[in-house]
Amino acid sequence: MTAFTLFQSVSTVSIPDVTFHFHEENLSLGVVLVTGVTIEDSGPNFADFEERIFEEIQSKHSLSSLKNEPILRSYRDLYWSFGMDPTKLRVSSEALIRRILRGENLWNINNLVDSMNLVSAYHRIPIGLADLEKVAGNLSIRQARKGELFTRIGGKTIQCRGREIVIADEEKITCFGFATHDSDYTKITKKTETALVYLCFSGEVSTQVINESTQTTVDFLENWVPCEISNIMTLKS
Repeated sequence: MTAFTLFQSVSTVSIPDVTFHFHEENLSLGVVLVTGVTIEDSGPNFADFEERIFEEIQSKHSLSSLKNEPILRSYRDLYWSFGMDPTKLRVSSEALIRRILRGENLWNINNLVDSMNLVSAYHRIPIGLADLEKVAGNLSIRQARKGELFTRIGGKTIQCRGREIVIADEEKITCFGFATHDSDYTKITKKTETALVYLCFSGEVSTQVINESTQTTVDFLENWVPCEISNIMTLKS
């Protein structure tokens, strides 16, 4: 594993160590540590901004064009390689874009979730979130164990077949897929004060897109979420 630190403050809170348990996929994970977070409703100003981003996404994509969109196709190929059907278990960025193209909203959960969903849809990059205080120890990107259980946000429990790619701490899966579902246990709530944002990059995502999506993540956090961005790292398998 190679780690590149893009930004680091003197915060006493640090990003957990992240380990890739396979190397052939040439994956990357961008991790942003956000401290002093105030979780609140996004508000009308964000709604207006979101609508403008929706219109830009709708001008660039259609439901029929997504099949051949290179970045989204690379995640489908990744999922197939782990025995996951991406037409039934979509990577989160594609699922978000499809909602926008169908004229649906992105749920309006809270300022952190809403702003990161918007980054994800705009750059086609799946993004996971976790309340750091609920993360047990260090993180790993690995294959799920056969019979391992994962409870997604909303309460539905998935029993793993033993092939799926997941992000896990030392006790449990925190993100199913790369990334499709966040854990109900580590989800962002009104009580969250410290959060991890992780941007999941397939091997086909260019350095330019990695840098642009990371910068947009920072911009949206600074504009829409009262917080301190304490650390940003990109890690490669």
